[in-house]
Amino acid sequence: MKKKKIGIMLTTLFVIGLFASCQKETNEDWSEVINLYVDAELGEYRPWGYPECVAPFDGLKIKESKDAYWEIIPMDGIIGFHYVEGYEYLLEVEKTHIANPPADAPNIKYTLIRIISSK
Repeated sequence: MKKKKIGIMLTTLFVIGLFASCQKETNEDWSEVINLYVDAELGEYRPWGYPECVAPFDGLKIKESKDAYWEIIPMDGIIGFHYVEGYEYLLEVEKTHIANPPADAPNIKYTLIRIISSK
């Protein structure tokens, strides 16, 4: 009975691996236009690999939908956007997915298209 379960598990893993290996890999950047919420308050941003013993930088709190969790990005993380603390923003941005980013750089780039609202 145990040999049968192990055989089924191995077969399942093989099939999953087969389908995963057939997925098309892309080495090209691609973009989409999205709405992005920016919070009125700043968050604490720590770049990847930044030591915990050093004070963090100010960062923008962003999310793509009202019910999503806030993410923190660098203050200059939205190209063409000038943030004023105390205002909540709804932006239309181009979100570019970077296929092969440098090891210490983000794999997403935001570029401002327009400010939909600020309050």
